[in-house]
Amino acid sequence: MLEVQLIGNLGQDPEARYTAEGVLVVSFPVAATRRWTDRDGQKHEETTWVDVTTWGGLAEVCHQHLTKGRQVFVRGRPEVRAFTRKNGELGAALRVTAEEVIFLGGKPGEKGVQAEAAGEAAPTSADDIPF
Repeated sequence: MLEVQLIGNLGQDPEARYTAEGVLVVSFPVAATRRWTDRDGQKHEETTWVDVTTWGGLAEVCHQHLTKGRQVFVRGRPEVRAFTRKNGELGAALRVTAEEVIFLGGKPGEKGVQAEAAGEAAPTSADDIPF
């Protein structure tokens, strides 16, 4: 199984939905930024946006505790989807179905929270997501 790990900040508050079967699905965008200095001493920064989806119990914990700007560690299964923009250009989006989310960088004195997808059956592809 292919797996990714990323650390980034939520770009907006999590969005919650329920499947027809009543399973909670929570999604949120994460901005992962890479910074580096090249050989000439020039500093560079590159931000990649990743759409993260959580299911069931993991979704519940994320929905209760995450807010825009919060730093998180996410481990999960990646999927790259190709699409065509309105102007005709091709694009791609990285989506991750999270199996673990660790809340980082909270308020002073606040402890980090770790949540895992305790064996719950998440869909194997984005086509199974009801929205």
